Amino acid sequence: MPINKPYIGKIPKVHNYTLSDGLQGNIETIQIMKRIARYRSGNSFIRALALKVLEHYQVDSQNHVLEALALGDFVKNKVIYRRDPTYIEQVQDPLKIAIDINNDGIAYGDCDDMATFLATLLLSVGFMPYFRAVRYEPNVSNYNHIYVVVYDTNWGGIEKRVVLDPILKRYKIGTEVPHYNGDEFSV
Repeated sequence: MPINKPYIGKIPKVHNYTLSDGLQGNIETIQIMKRIARYRSGNSFIRALALKVLEHYQVDSQNHVLEALALGDFVKNKVIYRRDPTYIEQVQDPLKIAIDINNDGIAYGDCDDMATFLATLLLSVGFMPYFRAVRYEPNVSNYNHIYVVVYDTNWGGIEKRVVLDPILKRYKIGTEVPHYNGDEFSV
């Protein structure tokens, strides 16, 4: 679903980071993801894409849960999971992913790329997302996976937690795979 106009401007690069090992490296990656998402959420091309997605999914105005699910489903369907190079942590610029989708109909990235892109789209339309970093095994200090969670109190004043894990291609968006434990980090 292209925005129907080519992107005009410098195409962002993928950034390679040298990080600490283990949990400290995970925390450093999350801090980088937060900075990138906040910075790119004000980009007019990113916002136009998010609004186009909501229009395409025919989400009613002010139905925030469905807005979040639509954006999550879009990322799930348009970004194919591919691992980073061995021993290199890459965090893709969400604008690059948006441009790739606009130009080619598809983009590639790992879970941190998908989470950063989705958080950026959500921020651009007024959400306050969280990165959910989880562990699948006990006695492991570092996180194994990351995705996005939002909370909404729009309907009836009851807070609803919406899980947005676009890497789960065989599950409906909104599904959370059981895990040992995890933490949430505000974006």
